Amino acid sequence: MRSTYAIAFGAFLFAAPAMGQVIIQTPNGDATRHEQAAQQDRADAHWAHQEAQRRAAVGDYHGAAEADREAHRDWHNARRQDNRAQDSQGGFVIGR
Repeated sequence: MRSTYAIAFGAFLFAAPAMGQVIIQTPNGDATRHEQAAQQDRADAHWAHQEAQRRAAVGDYHGAAEADREAHRDWHNARRQDNRAQDSQGGFVIGR
């Protein structure tokens, strides 16, 4: 009887480090929506950056600066949406 307890206790100690890495997640539609919005914002930022380069190439430096500011806003929005997606995943991390 004591050997059974000793074996069970040893198995528990052996498995304890693995149990410290458990992640429980629940599905959440908001995370998907935020990820899609982040992808759209990144695409918009890429397009605005290319527009800034085109305008600078023809000498429209004021327009290029405006397009560059728009690209930076879109990159910022994409990062914010990524953060919201991570916050909206609804998961619990145990023992990280």
